[in-house]
Order: sequence, then structure tokens, then C-alpha cells
Amino acid sequence: MKKPLHYLIAMCGLWMGLQLQAQNPTLIWSDEFSGTSLDLTKWQAQIGDGCAEGICGWGNGELQYYKAENAVVSGGMLQIIAKRERVQSKAYTSARIRTRNLADFTYGRMEARIKLPAGAGLWPAFWMLSTDEPYGGWPQSGEIDIMEFISAKPDHVFGTIHYGNPYPNNQYQGKDFYLYDGSTFADDFHEFAIEWSPGEMRWYVDNILYSVKTPADIAPLNWPFDHNFHFILNTAVGGTLGGTVDNNIFPASMLVDYVRVYDGPRPTISGGRVVANQAQGITYAIANIASSVNVNWTVPTGATIVSGQGSNAVTVNFGSTSGNVTATFNTGSGSQSLPIYVLVEPPYTKGFTFVNFDEPGAATFASSNGTLTQVANPAPNSVNSSAQSGRYVRNSQSQYDVLFYNTTAISNASQYAQVPAEKKFYLDIYTSAPIGTQIIVQLETSTATSTNYPTGRHSRYVATITQNGSWHRLIFSYLDRPDGGAADNVSKIAILFNPESFTGHTYYFDNFDSYNAGSGSTNQPPTVSISSPSNNASFTEGTAISIAATAGDPDGSVSQVQFFANGVSLGIDNTAPYAVNWTVPLGTHTLTAVATDNLGASTTSAPVTVTGTSAGGGTATALFVSSIVTGTVNIGSGNKRGTATVTILDNLNNPVSGAVVSGTFSGTFNESASGTTSSNGQVTLQTVGFAKGTVIVNFCVNSVSGPLPYDPALNSGAFECASGGGASGTNQGLSIPDPRLLWVYPNPAKGWLWIEATGFDGPLLISVTDLSGRLIIRTPYADAPIDVAALPAGIYLLEASDGKTSLQRKFIK
Repeated sequence: MKKPLHYLIAMCGLWMGLQLQAQNPTLIWSDEFSGTSLDLTKWQAQIGDGCAEGICGWGNGELQYYKAENAVVSGGMLQIIAKRERVQSKAYTSARIRTRNLADFTYGRMEARIKLPAGAGLWPAFWMLSTDEPYGGWPQSGEIDIMEFISAKPDHVFGTIHYGNPYPNNQYQGKDFYLYDGSTFADDFHEFAIEWSPGEMRWYVDNILYSVKTPADIAPLNWPFDHNFHFILNTAVGGTLGGTVDNNIFPASMLVDYVRVYDGPRPTISGGRVVANQAQGITYAIANIASSVNVNWTVPTGATIVSGQGSNAVTVNFGSTSGNVTATFNTGSGSQSLPIYVLVEPPYTKGFTFVNFDEPGAATFASSNGTLTQVANPAPNSVNSSAQSGRYVRNSQSQYDVLFYNTTAISNASQYAQVPAEKKFYLDIYTSAPIGTQIIVQLETSTATSTNYPTGRHSRYVATITQNGSWHRLIFSYLDRPDGGAADNVSKIAILFNPESFTGHTYYFDNFDSYNAGSGSTNQPPTVSISSPSNNASFTEGTAISIAATAGDPDGSVSQVQFFANGVSLGIDNTAPYAVNWTVPLGTHTLTAVATDNLGASTTSAPVTVTGTSAGGGTATALFVSSIVTGTVNIGSGNKRGTATVTILDNLNNPVSGAVVSGTFSGTFNESASGTTSSNGQVTLQTVGFAKGTVIVNFCVNSVSGPLPYDPALNSGAFECASGGGASGTNQGLSIPDPRLLWVYPNPAKGWLWIEATGFDGPLLISVTDLSGRLIIRTPYADAPIDVAALPAGIYLLEASDGKTSLQRKFIK
């Protein structure tokens, strides 16, 4: 019967003291199911499909109709039987029983010994709901899932709490428990329990601690787990978690041996359940026993107890063999043994690199909320001695800050999403973010969008920062599969630094690699070289040629060869002989080829230089300033900025793209500007300052650098600042050749670089490269400065692109 309220309050007061030395807690309520029918003084059967409660399908799209007859007690067991039989609109029946207003509890150890059903499509659970809902309806007053099981995934269960605001703004947190010994939860009985005390809840399977939640985990939301809850036992069919139903499994039963409530905790065991091969210093401990109790520990073959034998905690060094770490002890009520099965992973060796800032990898930058910069290694050590690394500044305004990479190297993500995994992610990290900060790697398919989570999110992997101020190697462990139906062929990798926070720490990272299970040798990268055209070859502009490459892999096969001209992709060939067609433009160009092998390792060929000569005959040898047209652009409220459109040609009168023009505005304005010519040989520069009324705009060229030498003697006018020349104009409403405007300041820059852009069509992507074309920064355009403090001194090109067109500006650091 229902416990008096004063008894429950007394029990809450006792719990805090009992936690310290609880060895033999008192049983305060139980059902051993020893009769021949359900004890109706303890349980009430719920009937129907949930519509009477206002939640048709019980709020989860479930397919069953609950009947009292499906809860059968016999042979010392409760059977909750799911059947394939039609009642009203439902094709299945099952049972759901609860203790509301018959047995309600605040705090205690709640446990049940259960054997779960096999097959696909069932969703059994042992859980608790608020009895009086003092904080409001679900989930405001809380839900405690002691055990949930998806029968299609027979080797794991999970424990969860639900809380927060009314649906659809509800929240939940939980964790899975896996059987690593090859068995399933349908093979035998297992004990599922929580120990619930003021401000803390702990989950156990067979007395193995696997999850802990406190108010800090859900802050600033209310912790509603401080009042009466009641038990529910049920087996749902189908629904949002049950999934597709196999009709061949019926009838199917969840068998319950007992449900018990104690007034305090029992002895339990905790420690690493999956450890690395040859792992050192792994701790295992027994809780809730007196310090005077002698504990005898045994470990798997090849493992060694380093310290602690005889006490309630030991440190173990492992070999390569999995097995039980077992604690045996006597608390005065007989001998007890608590085993914890430990899976020792195989050794892992490097397969290939996704991201390495010193050489090409199998992943390419796509987008980010924060700012990614390529910088010199801030503190080389034995873990990471690379010359270059990535510097990622997390966007403190974004709770879900994500760094995305595209990849074609993961055709079977299930190799990562298992325990033990066939493949693992490794990453070098250097940061001042707090020890314990998590980093998540998430694999996504092309169906994932920013608004449809969890669709397309194949799997997640987690690692934890363990050091500050030095490089250390992180190994990512499989976490979960947000979308169990996502295809294994993923196309995108998301990296989340300290997910779901508003922190703005800086993370240096490098050597984001894929490792393979087994003791084989490290994957050897492919070889590649351009066989045609030859280095320093010359062609008339407009000539169509074939760029060919030879490639091979010493320990596998080549999956693709991608060709580049001046860093821009020309195409991919997946079969030998590897080649693409290309029309040679005017000027000098650098060709490279990147080969990728079957494991994703990549190699870049030595560069080959080719020159496109003028179709009009002869070879261009110099460039010059053909014209400068000055003007103004209105920016609102009568304000105008000055502009100067500079045209650069070569000595054959062909437009020159990629020439960097620097010069000085005078007249109304007194400032410097620089930019890079587009394919028409023109660049439009603009002042940062603005003025009203009559505006005088003069501009003269200080320098021009580009693919050919600059020869001022060829200039068609007095455009050089040194000669006192320069084109001038007044506010006469001159036409602006390009409505897009881009300016950067301050220039030279020190720590921060501000960007302003107008006239573009759609969202902008900002890229910064050095003069050799190497990408340094890529970040979405935002009304915020870019951190360039870590860039070495030099000249850089900043490009703003809306996906259709782009503008470039030069800045000095």
C-alpha cells in the first residue's frame, strides 16, 4: 500500500548518512510476484491506446493496445506479454502497470531483476513518473527511466531523465549501457537499478555504476526530482523508439523476477569497462562498504594489480585479454562477488589523415561558426612536432558551434560506430580550455541540415581534454547514433568543441587521423606525379590540353586523382590512366595532382609550371596601368565614399588577373588602399572614410605586383604617385563598374581585421591566403573582426565570395 508521507520524509533524512557506510540497507517495499495474479494492492493496470489520456499512441506513435490480461503472474514471475492481436484500431496488445497512489517514493534504491524479450520492434521499460506533478505536467515534474530497451539492439539498455519546459521544448539526458561479452539482454536476467538521493541519481546494471546525474547537469533548468514518483512496467510495440516490428517474434514476454525498494544504497562497483590495449593505471572501486572490509580482487589473464589488493579500490595494468575484474568480500551477511566485464580493445595503427595542416588530407574545410586559422605550431613537443597547426576560436555567441569538413573517405561509417571499433578517430589538441572539456566528432550524411536534427546524423564520438598548455593525443570513443537509419556512406564530419556551451576558448588542433584495429603496419600513402604536360611547357592561350598523372599505392589501391591549377580544382578521375582536360588561359600557371588511396591517405605531386601565351603572337613580358577612373558611391544620409577603378594590362594589351594594386587616395580623402584584379584586369578600390557635399577623389598607384614585372614606362598616363600624377574627379555621379564593395581595416593590421562588404548576392565566405595561394583562414562573413594576431608578418590576400562572384583585397600584417 502507499507509504505514509512522514515515512518518506524520514527516509530522505536517513539517506545522507546511509550513503557513507551502507552495506545492508533495509527493504521497505517489494513485489516478488509469488502469487498467481497481479497484486492489485500494489499495481494498477492501464488500459487502452492512450487516447483517453489525451496522448493517442501514448505520445510516441506506439502500435499496441494495453490490456490487463497481458500482465500474467505465475511461477514466481511477472510476464508482460506482447501479442499480435487486433483491438479496435491497434494490431498488437501488451500490458502497462503502475503503482501510482499505491506505492509512491521519494529517494531510495529502486531495482528490478528482468529478462528482456528478443526480436525487433519491442520497447520494454522500467521507469517512474511524478505522482502529483507539483511543477506542472510532463516533463516539468520529471520522468526517471531506470531501464529502457530497444529489442532490435539486444546488447544495450539506457537510463534517462526527462525535465524542462512543456513539449516541444522538453529536455532529456541519459546514457547507454552495453554488454561487451557477446551476450544479449534476452539471454538471461539482469538487475536494473537507480540509487536516488537528494541532488543525485545513479544508474546501475548488475550493480555496475554507469551514469550519474545531478542538478548541475541540467542547470539552469529546474531539478524536479525531489518529490513522490511511482513505478511503471510496460512493453510498447513499435513507436518512435521501438522501430519496425518483426511479426514473427510474437508472443514475446518481458519477465520480471522482482521489484524492490531499499532505504539506502548497496555495495556497487565502478571502473573502466572499455580500455585500450596495454592500458595502464585503470582504477576499479567498490562503493558503500566499510573501509575495514577486506576485498579480494581478480583480473583477466595478462592484467596486473598494481596497488590496492585487499582494499575497496585497486589500480590495474592491462595486457591484451578481455575479462572480468571481480571484487569478492563479506559485509557480515555472507560473501558477495561483484564482477565488471572489461573489454580490452585491439591495438590501433594509423590508417590515414583527415586534416593535417602541413600536407593535404582526406577532408576539406566546409564551414564553421567560429574562426579557423592556419598558424605555426604554438608549442612543438614529442606529441606534435609539426610546423603548422589549426587554430580554432570558438564562437562564444553560438551554443552549437560547429566546424564542418567534407570528406569522401568514409564509405562505411559503421566501422567506427561499434565497440570494439574497426576504426577510430585520433586528434592532437593544445588548449587552455578546462580539463574535462569534451570534444565531439559527428558523422553526417547529405540529408543532414541545420534544422532537422537528428536526421542524417550517423554517429557521434567523444574525447575529453586531459591537459592544459601542451599537446596531447585524444582517442575518440563511440558515443551513440542519433539517427539509427542514417546511411553508412557519410559525407561530412562535424567537430564540436565543448558542445552546447557559450564558451569562446581557443583550440589548436592537428593530425586528425583515422586508425585501424589490428597490429598491421601503418598504411602507406600513394605516389603521384604529373606526366603531361612537361614542366615549363608553353601553349597559346585557349589551347585545349590533357593533364595526365601516374599514381600507385604500395599497400592498396588508388581511389581517385584530383587535378588543380593554381589551387583550383579542375576535376577528378577515378580510374587509370588518370587525366583531365583543360583550356590553357593567358599567363603562368601551377599544376598539381592529389592522389587518394583506398584508406583515404593522400599525396600531392610535385608542381608543374605551364605558360599561356597571347593568341595575338608573342609572349607578354610586362604589365602596366592602363587607366584609373575615380568616382564616388553613396552610402546613405548624403554620405559618399571615394572609389578608384584601376585597369591593368600586359604589354600585348591583354587584361591581367591576379595583379595586386596598391595606391593612395588624396583630395577629400587621405588614405591607402589595395586590391587584386579580376579576370577583366580591373580592381575597384574604395575609401574607408566618407564625406558629404562636393567630394574630390584623386588616386595614384604606389605599386603593382603580379604574374609579370610592372613597367611604369608603359603606363598610358601619369598614374605614379612619385611623379605627382594621378587621376582625379569630383562628385559627378560617375557610374560604378562593380556594385560590390569590399574593404578591410586597419591596414596594416595587428591583432584584429575588420571587414565591410556590400552589394553581394547572398551569404559571404571570407578566405585569407598568403601570396603563394595557401589557405590560412576561412570563415563565414559576420559583423565581427577576424583574429589575425597569430599570423606571421607579411602580405595576405582576403577574398569575399558569395558563391557566384568574389572580390579580393590585400592587407599587411
